[in-house]
Amino acid sequence: MAQKLPPQARRLRTVIVTVPIMAATAYVLYERLVLGKPRRTLPRETPQPPSTTNELLPENSQAGSERWSKGE
Repeated sequence: MAQKLPPQARRLRTVIVTVPIMAATAYVLYERLVLGKPRRTLPRETPQPPSTTNELLPENSQAGSERWSKGE
C-alpha cells in the first residue's frame, strides 16, 4: 500500500497535476475566444431510417419459439 504523504507533498502533487490541465484549457479557450478558432466537433453520419426487421437476429430465427409453443 502507498505511503501516506505529508501535507506539503500532497499540495505539491496537486499543483503538478492541475497546472498542465489548467494551461491546456486556458490555451484552448484563448484560441476560441480571441483567435476565433471554431470548436472541434466529431463528424456525424446522416441518420438512417429505422428498419422494419430486427437486424440482430437472423430472419428465420425460431430460437426459443418452440419452447413457448408447447405450453411450458
